[in-house]
Amino acid sequence: MLLVSFLFLQALTSSDAFAEQCSVNQLSSGIETARVKWVYDGDTLLLSDKRKIRIIGIDAPEVKHHQQSAQAYGAKAREALRELLKKHHYRVQLSFGEEKKDRYGRLLAHVFLPDGTNLSSWLLKKGFARIMPIPPNVRLANCYKQAQASARQHNLRIWRQKSNQLRDAAQLPHTVKGHVRLRGTVKKIITHKKSLLLELDSKRNSPIKLTIRKKYWRYFNMNKLETLYDRKVRVSGYLANRHGKRILYLSHPSQLEIIPVNRVKPLIKWSSTE
Repeated sequence: MLLVSFLFLQALTSSDAFAEQCSVNQLSSGIETARVKWVYDGDTLLLSDKRKIRIIGIDAPEVKHHQQSAQAYGAKAREALRELLKKHHYRVQLSFGEEKKDRYGRLLAHVFLPDGTNLSSWLLKKGFARIMPIPPNVRLANCYKQAQASARQHNLRIWRQKSNQLRDAAQLPHTVKGHVRLRGTVKKIITHKKSLLLELDSKRNSPIKLTIRKKYWRYFNMNKLETLYDRKVRVSGYLANRHGKRILYLSHPSQLEIIPVNRVKPLIKWSSTE
């Protein structure tokens, strides 16, 4: 009985700590109250005053529009967000990012419900989105990573898809691009004037280079990165092909995990079904 009580109390404590970490209290910017008029998709809102909001820290699947084809769970993410907002009469609280706008002119903000629910965290925990840390708006990036880990552990929604499963970098076909989750061994570390490269092992002609631009170095423990030779890591991000070179850009430590020695787990099997 004592053990059950202790575990119950520990769970409550952990939950409260997690909620607090993701709360608006962790942000330094002021709070603005607003009303949502329209939900474009799982990460983009239109306010009643016609301002467009891009929710910070996440990337939700696309819905069909113009030349963009629909992605799996895109419509479901939008509908789930609409239903959640409806329960709160479409009222939200906004905390704008250090960087105010994206390249499309949308305002960047952490979005909260009147009861304090963080929409980014909610969408991540439900498996409707994945993390997308873009400095300097990374104040809650580690919290969002924990929310994502919860959905991934339970194989919720987008985490059932092949593209979101952990894959072996050494065996990854050259045709693969876009968002990936990879596991590999660092076989080369190169420091340039404007970037640091971690080259992963590859049985193919073009190894994957994890690239950290100098402007993002301040977010990383650079001394630790320079000791990663022959260490196994897990990474997530957008894989691009630049003139025949495969590059995965890292902008925040939440995208990189060092696998403890003797604790390498087998790759997760995937299912294409919802």
